[in-house]
Amino acid sequence: MKAQTINNPTVKSTTPAVPKHNKPLVGRMKFYYKNPIVDAYFSYLLAFGARGGADVGEAFAAVSNVNQYDTEAWVRELTKVADLAEKDAERSFSRGHFITARETFLRVYYLNRAALFNLSPVKETKRYSEILDHAVANFRKAAALFNPPIEPIEIDFEGKKLKGYFMKPDNSNVKRPTIYNVGGGESFSEDMCFLFGIGDQERGYNVITVDLPGMGNTAIQGMKMEPTMEKPVSKVIDYLESRPDVDMDKLAVFGPSLGGYTVARAAAHDKRIKAMIANSIILNQYEYLVQAKELKVLAKYENFPLFKLITRLFGSWLAGLFNFMDIYKWRWQVNTIQEWLDACKKFTVDPSDIDCPSLLLVGEDELAYSATHGFIADAMQKIKNPKVDLVIGKGDQGASGKNMLPNVTLIRHTVFDWLDEVFQKNEEKEVEKPSKVKLKNNVEFS
Repeated sequence: MKAQTINNPTVKSTTPAVPKHNKPLVGRMKFYYKNPIVDAYFSYLLAFGARGGADVGEAFAAVSNVNQYDTEAWVRELTKVADLAEKDAERSFSRGHFITARETFLRVYYLNRAALFNLSPVKETKRYSEILDHAVANFRKAAALFNPPIEPIEIDFEGKKLKGYFMKPDNSNVKRPTIYNVGGGESFSEDMCFLFGIGDQERGYNVITVDLPGMGNTAIQGMKMEPTMEKPVSKVIDYLESRPDVDMDKLAVFGPSLGGYTVARAAAHDKRIKAMIANSIILNQYEYLVQAKELKVLAKYENFPLFKLITRLFGSWLAGLFNFMDIYKWRWQVNTIQEWLDACKKFTVDPSDIDCPSLLLVGEDELAYSATHGFIADAMQKIKNPKVDLVIGKGDQGASGKNMLPNVTLIRHTVFDWLDEVFQKNEEKEVEKPSKVKLKNNVEFS
């Protein structure tokens, strides 16, 4: 299964009308719930299940009795299934079944973590932190059972600690190409280990992921999202330089969602980065967000007493956003959605400052929106490197949504294969190489 790769395309300046069923920040695919935001939460549960996050049976069992607007039931049922899995994990561990225990501890982590999609860290900070801490504790139990173990790390930044993980193919100190997997606006470093790292030893890459300010649980320490995300990224790269097992000539950064902004800022400012993958690239965070015009409505009426009830009664997709918006307010350390949107106006990047090989990923539903389309066009024209490729996730591959979700497999395969070519990495175990399909330059897309 391959995505379409377009080399140095010419991008049309206009976009066609967006179909009504294509919702901003989500896309048009349907899974279980009528509300597209709540349905997206469920799709993430399924998507990361493909990487060991939760079995599909557990996912459906957890939500089978959960109304789409019953946020408390969502949290209760997911943590209940997680508790059952945790008992299985501890039983397997006590009997010496360490592979089973490891895989089950990972599922315990993600089931608990997925519960947080519908829990407000603003209104229920203590409970939010308790569930997250319990999830991370189970992830670390799993991490210790890998060979080599997933290594917990801490990086100093402005007097505080940024926590994350380093994964390597074996226990040697051989210098290897390294992927720095930057998180997004709502992610945790543990999530990123599922995307790249876990199960990837044969690929021959090191993988590092770190909760930057505003990510993970750093808001508890008073840290928040900042426009200058390249600063903490550079501290992570300083750490990589100190390791004997990292080939600094083959350092790539990958950023999903808001990470598409972070990696662009980092590549523009830190020339130690030798390849950038943005999924999708964001050059102006405010313009990206208000593609969902309903966010402005939500900001205007956020504190109107009957607004939440009205959105639910009329079936508005806004009704799925309330607790999720609290997560963003918490991570930006603001009090209202309008303050959050205003803060995002400072998050901008000039792609003409990027000069490393770059891969731009985007789902076709996301590309249909004018700001995202414009970011892609701008980046393709201004990045100062002849190696700039674009991959568009298609609906018939289940990859048309935001950041090509929910097809995590396609994202991973596309990134690894592209990096192998950029870094000219030999795949020693490959028996026969398929013939390459040459794609024409100057391909137009709508």
